[in-house]
Amino acid sequence: MTCAVAFFGCSCSLFEDNGSSATDSSSDSNTDSDTDSSASKNVKTDYAYDSVTDESVKELYIKLANSIDISREPTVTVDSLLDEFQITQALQAYKNDHPETFWLTNESKYYVTDNSTTVEFGYSMTPSEILTAKEKFENKIDNILNDLPNGNDFEKEEYINNCIIDNCKYDDAAAETNEIKGNENDAYGALVDGKAVCEGYSRAFQLLCNKANIDCVMVSGTVDNTNHAWNCVKIGGEWYQIDVTWNDTDGEKDYLQNDYFNLTDSLMLEDHTLSPKYSDVDAQSFQNVESWCNFYVPKCTAEKYGYFNYKYPTVSDLDNADDVIKAIAKSAKSGDKYFSIVVDKNTDFEYMYDEMMNDGYLYDWLSKANEVNSNSPMLAQTCYAVRKDNLNVLTLELEYMN
Repeated sequence: MTCAVAFFGCSCSLFEDNGSSATDSSSDSNTDSDTDSSASKNVKTDYAYDSVTDESVKELYIKLANSIDISREPTVTVDSLLDEFQITQALQAYKNDHPETFWLTNESKYYVTDNSTTVEFGYSMTPSEILTAKEKFENKIDNILNDLPNGNDFEKEEYINNCIIDNCKYDDAAAETNEIKGNENDAYGALVDGKAVCEGYSRAFQLLCNKANIDCVMVSGTVDNTNHAWNCVKIGGEWYQIDVTWNDTDGEKDYLQNDYFNLTDSLMLEDHTLSPKYSDVDAQSFQNVESWCNFYVPKCTAEKYGYFNYKYPTVSDLDNADDVIKAIAKSAKSGDKYFSIVVDKNTDFEYMYDEMMNDGYLYDWLSKANEVNSNSPMLAQTCYAVRKDNLNVLTLELEYMN
């Protein structure tokens, strides 16, 4: 019997309790300090394995892990009777924990005897092709990590996010078909080929975060009934949702870049829907699921390291906004194209927006930022502004006069 599967999405929303499993080897001493804590913590890379509840599936996972060899496709025998659902779980759990094994396909063949099951797994490349591709892949990863900043985990995460979106374009042609023709669904496509679909973006992000000692998992689901993949990442001891694919604007509407960077569940799930977890479906109901299911899905409720919360000033009192003025001046000195203002969630966004835009506050802040910089550079005192009501954010497109 042949089990052949492709990447799909489905709808449901389920979370693990409060971020980490009992076997989480990633220390919660990774506090929300703004100092680099990577040297003092161990990254956890087996969230999918630890989430598997079927011991036979775990056995197959381990035997597959021990059989990965670029010289030949793995054939694994376990002393139990497995069905397609169990084999799929083992294969997908391994792939979710090992985004570096980009040549392992989603297809398998299995044979059941009286007391055992033999599974043949497939590769997408010949041994010589894998060897050549691995060298390119590892060189690319090394080049990226060589420039990894020495700052805190947020700064490393931002660097990784930017590396991917600056060097990878979304593969529209591949997204229009369920047939995988290249590496568009894996980390190799995103990092080496420079083109991928959401799964490739997500696996590349997970792999680079893990290499940077940052816990990260890929999650699956749908957006507008379209199959999709994104990530959850652990920063400062708390989990956040991030969609690197949607952070990549491909040079269009750049003012929307990073709008999906470190969101809470409530924000991400406004337009994303999570698939169910494997542990919550059985073999029969799995036949009706047109997707990969999820393994580990942490709760994401923290806000400190949300992209805008961490990088930009929050205004609660329009008449006491010196930090906003200083931040605009600093952003102008750096030549930034965009600057964002976070409106305190305890205030009325509509009122604050109206006051900033129509009652002269924004004009005044831009003028005072010019004074701080002695008009070098000099910002125009009017600018294009984008409301992001769900994020409580106002993003400005800065215009320079000199």
